[in-house]
Amino acid sequence: MEIKVQGEFVPVALVQLAAGEEIYCEAGLMVYSDPSIRFAVRAMTQGGIGQIIRRTMVGGMPFFMHVYQGPGYAAFSRFSPGEVRSLELQPGQTIDIAEHSLLIATRTVQYSTFYVQGTGRIGRMIGFWMDRLTGPGTIVYHGHGNILGFDLKAGEAMDVDHGAVLRKDATVTLRAFNQPLGGGLTGHALSFEALHVEGPGRIELQTIDPSSLRAATEGGASASSAPAQPPQSLAGALTKGAVGGLLGRLGGG
Repeated sequence: MEIKVQGEFVPVALVQLAAGEEIYCEAGLMVYSDPSIRFAVRAMTQGGIGQIIRRTMVGGMPFFMHVYQGPGYAAFSRFSPGEVRSLELQPGQTIDIAEHSLLIATRTVQYSTFYVQGTGRIGRMIGFWMDRLTGPGTIVYHGHGNILGFDLKAGEAMDVDHGAVLRKDATVTLRAFNQPLGGGLTGHALSFEALHVEGPGRIELQTIDPSSLRAATEGGASASSAPAQPPQSLAGALTKGAVGGLLGRLGGG
């Protein structure tokens, strides 16, 4: 299998498959393909009925994956600005990828899910899902904006916005917490939720929060048919900004 990244602003991963080679991905990611490519579906049934319902109906994770079988080529994209990278997983190596960031994985890569628990505070993050992938095999993933990598030693930590998390080693822990903006009741009332990240292992961050990108896209689509609105305030711009998700949560959203 050969992988080539095409494009710059909105890149695609062009995958050349030999006869007998197979990859899988979410629905709706293929841009173009060789007519010789064969298509199939693969059900994601890990964890039993309870986990399937929680993962798909509550978390929005896919139940079916699309399968592409060689020989031939196929190109895949997340249809948004960013970077595309590939990673060769060793046997038993496990990583977690932010939901809706995986482009493709080879047939030998085991797929499951990992849930990051939120703080449970009303109006705050209730948690989110990540794809859990175990080698051997190759994966290709999309980072929204630029990708920043950090190799953390045991006990080394950093705090990040939850929308910035792209991928991490399974050994890296994520813990949601509320960060007060000063003391007293006001400081706690205006607190924002972030993630405490602790090593050992590698974590990669993305500089665009995908949820902000989707909100901006949907807002632009609805605005085309809506009456003209007054200019957005600076606070509103920060809230909807793609970069600096933590700043965007100063209002407690």
